[in-house]
Amino acid sequence: MKVIREDRITPNNGWFAEVDKGQVVRITGQSVIDLVLYNRADRTEWFDVARTRVYNLNIFPTGGHRLFSKHNNPMMRVLADGFTGTGHHDLQSATGCTSAMLEVLKPLGVAVENLPDPLGLFRNMAIDQKTGKITPVPRAPAVPATIELEAEIDLYVALVNCPDATTSPPAADATVTVLVS
Repeated sequence: MKVIREDRITPNNGWFAEVDKGQVVRITGQSVIDLVLYNRADRTEWFDVARTRVYNLNIFPTGGHRLFSKHNNPMMRVLADGFTGTGHHDLQSATGCTSAMLEVLKPLGVAVENLPDPLGLFRNMAIDQKTGKITPVPRAPAVPATIELEAEIDLYVALVNCPDATTSPPAADATVTVLVS
């Protein structure tokens, strides 16, 4: 695969890009990365955590799972997940970096009411089997972990490096690489 873009995201800052169908987004990091997606052909269609949970029959997305929109369409597919074995990505909690995400999404003019709950990459949450209580479990990889996602449609992709001591101990830089075959 050929690298067409590579950027570093420092803690509490974000990244925004147009990603074409078939391109792969590789995210490498240790602290929480909030991820949201919008359909480039229809900005009223965005990533939906509830539909992603239901269609995958899983609350912790990993390799082979797909990310779905609020219109029930697949948006991205997880190709590889280097966080497996260390922790789980999170579809359970809202963003902790709303202001930063809205700043990243300024080119789209997104208002807070149109900001979807994110996929919390490297945000490890535990769910108590008896009570259903969700608890943060800070568990960062010893070295940066990588997740690769392939776009299934043309997308706007936004990320915020959103470290939080309750969910991801280090406030470390992350790298986002966009690849094409």
